[in-house]
Amino acid sequence: MGDEIIPGTGDWHFGLAGIVYKPFVKLLESELGLKEGENFFVAYYDWRKPIEHSARRYLYDTIQHAKKVTGKKKVAVVSHSMGGLVSRSYIESNYYKFDVSQLIMMCTPNAGSPPNFSYWTGGSLPGESGEKINLVRLYMDAYLWLLPRVTNMSEVSAIHEYFKGLKDITPGAAYGNYLFMKNSGGEFGVVPYQSMETKNKFLDVLNKKREVVKKRHIPITLIGGIGEETIRYLEIEPSDSSDIWVDGEVTGSLKTELGDGNATLSSVFSIEGDKHILEGSHNEVLYKSLPLLANKLGRSYEEKTLDYPSFDEYSLIILKGRGHIKVKEKGEHYSQLVRPDTSTSIDHHLSVVRIKQMSCLVVSQEFLRSHTVHFVPHELKDVDYILIKKGSRTENHIHVSSKDPLPVNGLLTLH
Repeated sequence: MGDEIIPGTGDWHFGLAGIVYKPFVKLLESELGLKEGENFFVAYYDWRKPIEHSARRYLYDTIQHAKKVTGKKKVAVVSHSMGGLVSRSYIESNYYKFDVSQLIMMCTPNAGSPPNFSYWTGGSLPGESGEKINLVRLYMDAYLWLLPRVTNMSEVSAIHEYFKGLKDITPGAAYGNYLFMKNSGGEFGVVPYQSMETKNKFLDVLNKKREVVKKRHIPITLIGGIGEETIRYLEIEPSDSSDIWVDGEVTGSLKTELGDGNATLSSVFSIEGDKHILEGSHNEVLYKSLPLLANKLGRSYEEKTLDYPSFDEYSLIILKGRGHIKVKEKGEHYSQLVRPDTSTSIDHHLSVVRIKQMSCLVVSQEFLRSHTVHFVPHELKDVDYILIKKGSRTENHIHVSSKDPLPVNGLLTLH
């Protein structure tokens, strides 16, 4: 998040994803002895833009800055999820400066990920009510809900105009055929990738020239997660629209536990590298990779049981209206004030971002058991909100005042 993505949100920061990444950054510093700004640098980038743009505009600049600060000729790049594709785009490019000593990719869908096809072509992903929460899906559902409201465009038109990077993580040819079309008789047939309108040209080119990484002698480490239900194939039905669901409307999915909830193991491991498998979700793998990261980066590390967050029970709430968030421990005075013009996160429990006259919160159930969270409006008025939790979505508006603020805890009982 930052002004380059949404004006008024300030300098670069993790935004709502701070609930995942800020505790991880703290562990890199406390456990591996790294220090941000000295020998450790975060490459923020505009994930909405095409991945090639992110590589050249953001990652390249961060690497050059790191070399200048440290006086080193090369950097080790540690990447997660989409960040791995940004990194590959740089090291395979014709402007590569031979300044990457190694690339570590955690949960990177090197062949793409089917849910992104559903978001790109239809603006949504069908899901079963009550399914285990998935933070990536939580963020995606929230952003795609916000996007058409901010741009005054239809959902799919807004995605294609403002979120071009999404197409770059749809499945490419290396993934194989992943769509199954249901015919009038109720039977399913495979839709060949080459016959689809929605092809991932970026990944197809990237994977065709992946041998250049070996020629450039860049060691690759691939870390994949397993044990989480992960969409492997999509079920579709014919669609008559030329603007939405152009290859067929997604109506269901086939899942595997050989994945981290977002990226299948076969996609992560679709390129050559030193391969490692960890049991955990897309975000948990970050924390479980710490001993391996220490080994690969040549840092000392004392094995211990780490207190890393469980990402099973989180909710996302977006409140529309001028106001601020107050947090207090139950039975205590307010201990945290989130100002209207700032963003904040409390460890891995609560993350708040202000976007114009909207407050976006990601909060864990664990936090709400010991704290009370209120939205305090600046004046008496109706407040609109959307709540996304466990695949369900609730939209409503309520009349509140500064004397009678809106209890976020109470919203979580609504379905």
